[in-house]
Amino acid sequence: MKYRKQIFAGIAAITLLANVGTSVVAADAIAPSATNNSQTDKNNQLSDNKVDSDKNNDNTSNDVGTTDSTNSGQNDTSKIPEEPKVPTVSKTVFKQLHTKFKWTAGDKITDLIKLNSPEKRPVTLQKWNGKKYINVKKYLTDDDGSLKLTYPAAWYHHKHSTWRLVSPETNTWTAAKSSKITISTVRRYQIPKKYRQLHMKSLYLKGFYTSPLDKSLNYASTRSDYVKAFIKRGYQYQKAGTAWVDFTTKKPGTSVDCSGLVMQCMYATGIDPSPANPKWHATHEWGCRSFVQSPTLQTVSLNKLKRGDLIFYGRPKPICYHVGIYLGNNKVLHSWPNAGVTVWNANFRPYYYAKRVFPVTKTVKVHQMS
Repeated sequence: MKYRKQIFAGIAAITLLANVGTSVVAADAIAPSATNNSQTDKNNQLSDNKVDSDKNNDNTSNDVGTTDSTNSGQNDTSKIPEEPKVPTVSKTVFKQLHTKFKWTAGDKITDLIKLNSPEKRPVTLQKWNGKKYINVKKYLTDDDGSLKLTYPAAWYHHKHSTWRLVSPETNTWTAAKSSKITISTVRRYQIPKKYRQLHMKSLYLKGFYTSPLDKSLNYASTRSDYVKAFIKRGYQYQKAGTAWVDFTTKKPGTSVDCSGLVMQCMYATGIDPSPANPKWHATHEWGCRSFVQSPTLQTVSLNKLKRGDLIFYGRPKPICYHVGIYLGNNKVLHSWPNAGVTVWNANFRPYYYAKRVFPVTKTVKVHQMS
């Protein structure tokens, strides 16, 4: 019995070992088969891919022109457009510009200026009219931005004037406005301070007629211009047929006496005849006596008379009775009873004294800028 159990145990062990060995052999046989199948599948796939690739290459070769054109178009549209470059804008500045002038009227004012932009640019000169700047003159700079600026004659029609320069913007430079430019006018013809001074405006006397300032006169007017305007006003009275009436200084075509005519000629040149003005003269007959004794009118010798001088009739000096405007060549423009305003020979009666309304002076040249 003991031996029988041992025999059965041995048989079971042998059977188990046999089954295990069979399983291992079967596994080994299956593994190579699976590997071979997988490799076969891979090889088949590569072969298929190669065929497809060859077909694609053939198609590409056959359609080179079309494909290149299509690809080129696709590449152009696929690019992201670059943003346009914004040009750099620089600030425009007026350089070498003088902003203050003190100048003798009638003399030319020029200034060499420059913009810091090296290109041709328009520049406009503007003048302040009391309310706003108005365009006066247009210029164009050189290629380097330089400009020779010449101020127009309008500057000396005023005692003081204000100007500026402007230039519009460009693609690369800002617009520009210059600093304020001021011009102080120096009168070309100046009467010495001890004599009656010139006014560049009409002088009015309430309730009485006074001749307006002659429109031809300005700060550039010379002594000759003033003498011409002085005599022109007298001729206007003559042309209008103005009568002689004592104590009067009225409009052309009405009446004036001899001193009344001189007063109106003074007003026409911006000179105040006071104290012998129309208001005073309405109650004082001998206006000529005020003039002949006036220290504010220059006394001149009779043998040095000039056109526009006043000549006085009657003596001694304090009691002269008549005054006229000397025209030269022994002619006098005056107002006389029963003749009115007329021109006669100066020596129709003896004259003894002479006064000069417009003294002879030298023009002082003033050219200052900063």
